[in-house]
Amino acid sequence: MGSYLQQYLAEEERRNRIIKWIIMACILIVVAGIASYLIFHNYPEKQVVKHFLVQVNSRDYETAYRDWGCTTAHPCPNYDYSRFMEDWGPSKKTASPWKIASVDGCRTFVTVNVEAEGAELQSLAVQRNDHSLGFAPAPECQERKWHWKQFFQRIFGRS
Repeated sequence: MGSYLQQYLAEEERRNRIIKWIIMACILIVVAGIASYLIFHNYPEKQVVKHFLVQVNSRDYETAYRDWGCTTAHPCPNYDYSRFMEDWGPSKKTASPWKIASVDGCRTFVTVNVEAEGAELQSLAVQRNDHSLGFAPAPECQERKWHWKQFFQRIFGRS
């Protein structure tokens, strides 16, 4: 009878280990899914701005203006090419190339703040539906939402 009890306890122990592994795998999948969402949620919009900044930093202003959604032949109604050159052209006298400073996602658009040494911070908006580029109304999203980045910075300190 001792061997039957030992065999029964071994089976129960094995079953408990399997259940623990399944629970741990489920938790890991959920955590990985949430992390992936937080990391890649604004990825396509960030790539639009990176492409635009590559064009501006390489001084290919006509292509950058086209990335903005306008052309020299058909300029935007409120943002013609001369105004674009004032904002992004060689007259801006930046000491470093433009780079992304921060990204903040709203429901309908993503605010991407770009900076260059010697120039003020520019807030760009990329529409989620068609990835069109324009100026953002504010450096941060004005909608009510949970600010994950600030939450973790307060807990763990600024890095």
